[in-house]
Amino acid sequence: MDYLVGLAILTGFFLAGNLLHGWGVPIPGGVLGLMLFYAALQSGLLKLKWVERPAGLLLRHMVLLFVPLTVGLMEMGPILSHQALAITASLLVSLVAVILTTGLLGKWLLPDLPNCEDQDSTRADSPEAGQ
Repeated sequence: MDYLVGLAILTGFFLAGNLLHGWGVPIPGGVLGLMLFYAALQSGLLKLKWVERPAGLLLRHMVLLFVPLTVGLMEMGPILSHQALAITASLLVSLVAVILTTGLLGKWLLPDLPNCEDQDSTRADSPEAGQ
């Protein structure tokens, strides 16, 4: 019975997020549901023990949840092959954008950390380096 209650709670947050998205909130419903879920956990309205076991069950079997998506992609093979250049270009551009954004954000948020070059030069100058 705990599993059913937990799954109902998780499903309720997912559906609430989709409802908000349907009302015009410009964030995907699944993300909104996760934000509501997090807020409920942080505020104490929702106890982790109510959803911990059902969430663990879903996480253990997550690979099975991707089977329909994979089969759908296999059926769209001809369409994807016609758009392969555009898909590859968008993937590469987004990859570079994510890497640059992450690196620059890390450099901005963590400016006091030493660089790798600084660590290498201090190691070479250390007394243990000559031994």
